[in-house]
Amino acid sequence: MLTMPEVHLRNVDLNLLHALHALLEERHVTRAAKRCFLSQPAMSRALDRLRETFGDPLLVRTGRVYERTPRGERVLRELESIMRRLETMVHGEEFSPARSQERFRVAMTDHGSTILLPVLLQRIRKAAPDARLEVSAWRTQAYEDVAAGRIEVALSAEAVPPTLEYELIFNLDFVCLVGSAQPVRTRRFTLKQYLRLPHALVETLDGQQTMVDRPLAQLGVKRRVALRIPFFIPAIFAIARTDLILTVPRKLAKIAAMAGLRIVEPPREIKAFPYFMAWHPRLSEEPAHAWFREQLRMVARGIRTK
Repeated sequence: MLTMPEVHLRNVDLNLLHALHALLEERHVTRAAKRCFLSQPAMSRALDRLRETFGDPLLVRTGRVYERTPRGERVLRELESIMRRLETMVHGEEFSPARSQERFRVAMTDHGSTILLPVLLQRIRKAAPDARLEVSAWRTQAYEDVAAGRIEVALSAEAVPPTLEYELIFNLDFVCLVGSAQPVRTRRFTLKQYLRLPHALVETLDGQQTMVDRPLAQLGVKRRVALRIPFFIPAIFAIARTDLILTVPRKLAKIAAMAGLRIVEPPREIKAFPYFMAWHPRLSEEPAHAWFREQLRMVARGIRTK
């Protein structure tokens, strides 16, 4: 059952809102008609219908001009707000980072957050100090979280499902970090050397360091794993005084100097891998989130040029 206000609203011609706004602002039928691209008789009929709808004259003639009634004054104040909101709803709101209190939720891999977050956070704090950045760890359901609206952006090397928008933001290649107790000296490991040595494995998906272990599995081989750990940075410091080998994205190699680790090129069979930014199509034109993705692009662009 419809309530009385609902019944009344259904009988209102909302197409008359534009004419009402023009009439109350101009206080002149002819000028309001020109503003709305109507004839003067059509605007006069519109005014008659509006008076009937509101049960109020809205405009009353005083000498040669019209004056707004008290009800007309109140309606104009409401319309000024309503028309702005309708304009925003139809054409989209212009995003202002400086005034934004938006929440940006993003899932990242461990190495991705190490590479991207320092500069990304600096940019956001400077441009949008009242915005919030919520970073969660990458997991197998991250793309489902994007589709369900639980997060807005997912960053990963994993293939993106066709239901999501995505773009390649950079490619990452690997280096091997060698603990100080490992006597092997070489500039690049052969695959045979690499497989013979003991490894620390950083689990990124399903108990594997996928971008390393998948290509090895395709060759029918696997590493000797002495340590499994879910984090890159602790792993780097953990192997420092051991004989273990740790395979990491090259962008993390700068941390190796802090831990006193040697850097060796990996076997040629271990290739560079793509790193994707993925989001739902419903956010493609959303101004705040388009701005956030652009910040990520700019940070990634800076990484590519270093």
